[in-house]
Amino acid sequence: MTERTHTRDGSVWQKEGVPMHSDLSVLIPFKDKAEMTLQCVDSLYRFGPACREILLISNNSSAAELNAVEKGLAKYDNARVLIYDQPFNYQKLNNWAVAQSQGSDLLFLNNDTELVERSRGLLESMVERAHAPAVGAVGCVLLYGDAKTIQHGGVFLVSGGLADHLFVGRRLADVLDDCKAGRVEPDIRGDVRLSAVTGAVTVVQRSKFEEIGGFDEGFIICGGDVDMCIRLEKLGYQTVLAGADSGFILHKESQSRAHKPIPFNDFYRSYLSYLESYDPQRGDRFVPTKNKAAHS
Repeated sequence: MTERTHTRDGSVWQKEGVPMHSDLSVLIPFKDKAEMTLQCVDSLYRFGPACREILLISNNSSAAELNAVEKGLAKYDNARVLIYDQPFNYQKLNNWAVAQSQGSDLLFLNNDTELVERSRGLLESMVERAHAPAVGAVGCVLLYGDAKTIQHGGVFLVSGGLADHLFVGRRLADVLDDCKAGRVEPDIRGDVRLSAVTGAVTVVQRSKFEEIGGFDEGFIICGGDVDMCIRLEKLGYQTVLAGADSGFILHKESQSRAHKPIPFNDFYRSYLSYLESYDPQRGDRFVPTKNKAAHS
């Protein structure tokens, strides 16, 4: 595992007229998909906060795609590529990347996400929320690439403890109308306390992340983000979804890695501890109570 850096002088990059969030480290894993990855980074510079560093973690990318990413980053002073050519394990990869980072605030960001005009100020506000003593992980509303349909409005647990996204597949405008009319819960127009948010876009303070020992590397492919939120809550740190009134980010889900079935053993290993930690007594924050169609 080696590091390639495009930081020329070690200085903290700052946008003119934009509040400085110099302690924010952005962690973006990728495998190939150079065009999409650079689109994510470019949107972060255009609509996101100033930050200490942007770390792109290559996981077994081809030489050509890696070279394309490196060339695309050359114009940015605070972006660097880390090479992690190990078998894919999202949790292990991110734990390793955190150890290479410097910021006191962490943003875990998928490379198939894109900030847009309605994302301005959102990440800054998420960092501010994460600084509250009682707050752990902070997520936000994510829309599919059409910028109309919800991909993530928070996470809830279904029977047995498995997780799914709130309001997935519904038009944001319709959900907000239902929230205003009191027809669905939770009301995602404003901030909502939930039991989990997706790791596709998550802000957490380094000190709190390290307090729980980082991601549980027993989760091979999925589930580690939800487990992190649960373990933070056990220490008294609430999980917060920044409401849609604060903005949204696009998540072009499933474009970043090829569709492959999860082997049964990997699935079982990934979810075993998650299932054992599920507490049905807390179901009021996992499953909407007014309208089951809210997440269908």
